[in-house]
Amino acid sequence: MSNKAHTATARRIARRYGALLQSNGGIDVKLDSFLVAVETCATLNAGFELLQALSGRRYLAVTNREAVSEAVEKAQGTSIGVMDAQGNIVKEAGMADNP
Repeated sequence: MSNKAHTATARRIARRYGALLQSNGGIDVKLDSFLVAVETCATLNAGFELLQALSGRRYLAVTNREAVSEAVEKAQGTSIGVMDAQGNIVKEAGMADNP
């Protein structure tokens, strides 16, 4: 994990959803029903690219409020969902939006 905000956000989301933290190539929280990659503003693009290569329900969680709108904009037209730093779902994963 890269920094304190990243670590704190990943732990918070894992605790909220009753999951364990992962440390395998960018996926931070893994549940049977979905995956979460926690990203900072600086790593948002890398996290999005990682999730695009995977299947199933996937969420990009951001570490601060300022990055939420950027993450939602990036995820428009895709099946990737977005969470805020508290683990609240801002954009549901699953179906692709109509751009």
